[in-house]
Amino acid sequence: MKTRHFLILLTACVLGLTSCFNSGEPEYLYTNVYGIGAVQGTVIFPDPEGYAFNIVEDRTDKGWLALDRVFFHCDVLRVSESSGYDIRLLGYEPVTSGPALVKSTSDESVYGTNPVSFYQDWGINHKKRTLNLSAVYTALKKSDKVHTVDLVFDDVRSHKDTIFFELHHQGFGESYENKDYEATDFEIQTEYMTVDLSSCIPSDAGSTIIICVEWDWFRSIELNYMDRETIEHKFACGVLRLI
Repeated sequence: MKTRHFLILLTACVLGLTSCFNSGEPEYLYTNVYGIGAVQGTVIFPDPEGYAFNIVEDRTDKGWLALDRVFFHCDVLRVSESSGYDIRLLGYEPVTSGPALVKSTSDESVYGTNPVSFYQDWGINHKKRTLNLSAVYTALKKSDKVHTVDLVFDDVRSHKDTIFFELHHQGFGESYENKDYEATDFEIQTEYMTVDLSSCIPSDAGSTIIICVEWDWFRSIELNYMDRETIEHKFACGVLRLI
């Protein structure tokens, strides 16, 4: 899948398939459906709804078969004769999975402080208490260095009503603000993530809790350009249902 080259605005979009499907009709065709889900055999179970997406046509390199979770792009063809829906898989990207780091017990040298942007919310799985998201960061073109993106839980600021997170990027010097390189040496990379929030929820939390994510990104100066001189602090909040 092609990488988006510039980020200007935060977009919040949860995969909502319920409104698309009408079980009273025998056939469907929905094009360009995107989401994050778990892979089990030749089936993808999208979050947060959990429909069974049976892959009956595959136009990819089939590398998704070795993955546990994927960001997928598909066409929904019809209701499956067994269960769920039959789909045509058009593309995929791997999804990193794991718990949030804890700020008081983690070191900045591990998770880094290079700019990164929370690009899109791909849904909260309220049962599993996980957050699906995509983040973007700048990296040198054709570099073989592995950048990392982490969601860091701020256990000092958080309380029973609201939990705070910071999104961090470890670029190992290959970040856009590094003036040892020309601005044209960089490109935008996308990271798809599923983060387990369960260990971050206070024991005295109520039925819902607000989750806030903060990050630092480059200020935009024109529609398709970023100012490498100026870093801007941004945040987004959502609600996690606990019961």
